[in-house]
Amino acid sequence: MSDTRHSPLPQKAIVTLTEDDLDGGLSSLRWRLHGLVMDGACLVVIDVSEIDQISSTLLAALLDTHRVCRRRGGGIVIRHAGRKMTDVLRRTGLDRVFEVEAA
Repeated sequence: MSDTRHSPLPQKAIVTLTEDDLDGGLSSLRWRLHGLVMDGACLVVIDVSEIDQISSTLLAALLDTHRVCRRRGGGIVIRHAGRKMTDVLRRTGLDRVFEVEAA
């Protein structure tokens, strides 16, 4: 993860994903997201401007984080999603689960 920022109330974390974050599995990303919500984040903004595709493994990690955030009144925002990623989210119905901000 290349960039994480926090802001007070509601607790918000902004995470910028890079291709390096996706290489070699996503276990470190899962732990990072888990750490953010355990630290109190209820809104997690995922900036995907530096990646082209979204994998099922990444979606599973985001859904896990989203469930915890929703219980706290927040959720996941996917920011700067490209056309290909937006299409995948629309086809899977996940555009109704996550807030998606197109590039």
